[in-house]
Amino acid sequence: MENDLIYSDNAKIERSLKSKQTRLAIHGVGMVILSFHMYILGFIFNLHDLEFWFNLVFLSYDWEEWLLVLGANLFLLPRLLFLYRSYKAYLFGDKKKGRQYRVLWLIALVCNIVLAIGSTLFIIEMTARKPVIYLYPEAQTEVNVRLELNGRVTYSYPEYNNAAGWNVTAEPDGQLTDKDGNSYPYLFWEGDIAIRPDLSKGFCVKGEDTEEFLKDALRQLGLTDTEAADFISYWCPEMNQNNYNVITFQTAAYEDVSKLIVSPEPDTVIRVNMLWYASDKPVDIEPQDLSVINPAIREGFTVVEWGGEEYKRGWFR
Repeated sequence: MENDLIYSDNAKIERSLKSKQTRLAIHGVGMVILSFHMYILGFIFNLHDLEFWFNLVFLSYDWEEWLLVLGANLFLLPRLLFLYRSYKAYLFGDKKKGRQYRVLWLIALVCNIVLAIGSTLFIIEMTARKPVIYLYPEAQTEVNVRLELNGRVTYSYPEYNNAAGWNVTAEPDGQLTDKDGNSYPYLFWEGDIAIRPDLSKGFCVKGEDTEEFLKDALRQLGLTDTEAADFISYWCPEMNQNNYNVITFQTAAYEDVSKLIVSPEPDTVIRVNMLWYASDKPVDIEPQDLSVINPAIREGFTVVEWGGEEYKRGWFR
């Protein structure tokens, strides 16, 4: 009888232990999943960003990118260590120590998330340099131009009014006049925008070939010779000294964060936004189809804007 009771007690203890081990195993798997949450979510929901990171880190060869990725994942190993210690403490009945390791794991997780968010914001916030806006109405027209930015204007000429925008009289040849009688060839602004660039397609061009490349590319994108000359004379002095320039035209991504509102509504809108960075080595990148970005023919009241961003990679850009 006594042996039966002992056997029964041992069976209960064994079942209890197995139940505890099962619960802890499920709990441990859940914590592992949480530890790798950013990677799992990235694979499921954000494959485009993974391609962006691959291009950024593995094709740029700069040590700053490796430092950035290392920093963003700095707390991964401590999290896994705290996870293991917590699991082990609970398994052997030391709930107090198990809770302590869970708290440490949670702190490391929060630090990891904060650092990851900070590094993401660091990457995608850039300065939109010299976007200039040309206005070509069919007849003399009073025009209002406003910007809706995911960011802020840091400089403009003539001065941009955040509430009212620009109000000018536009001539068919593109000449603009403000209410004070001052004349301008275009509207100029610069600002910080939180753009999420697409680096999956573009061009890798030798520095010495950049001018000729831009002449052809800007023609395909719908700029006139005069507009293209303004563009090239602004950007090429910075680009033609590099070994290579990786160039992508971000018009779609740019329009998501920089909306151009013109009244009266134009018949044709041409926007050219170039994102580029220098590279010491050639970068293998899928060519971009420029013919689908802007209208092929200008009709009626036409608005043209061009600008760009130099993508300075790393912590110290």
